[in-house]
Amino acid sequence: MKKYLYFAGIALLLMMAACGNSESEQEPEENTEADETVLDDGEDNASEQEPEESAAANEGASEDGEYHHVGDTVELEESIMINQPYTLTVNDFTLTRKFKGQPMEEYLIGFEEDTGFYLAVVDVTVTNNGEEAFKFEENSNLSLMETDREGFNYMEAYAVEEELTTDINPGESLTMELPFIVNVNNSEGNYYFYIDPPSSVFQEVYELTEQ
Repeated sequence: MKKYLYFAGIALLLMMAACGNSESEQEPEENTEADETVLDDGEDNASEQEPEESAAANEGASEDGEYHHVGDTVELEESIMINQPYTLTVNDFTLTRKFKGQPMEEYLIGFEEDTGFYLAVVDVTVTNNGEEAFKFEENSNLSLMETDREGFNYMEAYAVEEELTTDINPGESLTMELPFIVNVNNSEGNYYFYIDPPSSVFQEVYELTEQ
């Protein structure tokens, strides 16, 4: 009888050990399923967010690519050299071989009449919206190019020194013609007038075509 009870006790212990092993083997499977669920949710969320992020990036790119044209007015809180608000309107754009009645030789040494060099004249009106007077010569970051965002053709400032050095008082406007030398052979018909360089957060770009 004692032997029977002894063997029965051993059998019971073995059964309990077997049950414990089976439960321990099942637990990792349950955790794995939970982990897979978390990963799947993360992947779904990422896929839902990607189109929104792409749309935002495309919207920013389209805004950067917008141009102003003849007749447009831009409002600037400031620029690199003018630290107060003002507006600038491009009234007209002309390609010419004369400026203020003077032939182009006055502005370009070695000018040959049969070359592609012209004066590109940008007619602008500048209005002072700030509280202090300023001279427009202080904005030395104006340029005009035959190709978008490639190089700089600087203004022939000495040709309009009187206008550039005139005080523009608060609330007043000044209209002036700004001449640049361009090579029409390097252009596809459009010219790009920059207020401030690309590194400036205040940069504005006009795409101009002779009327």
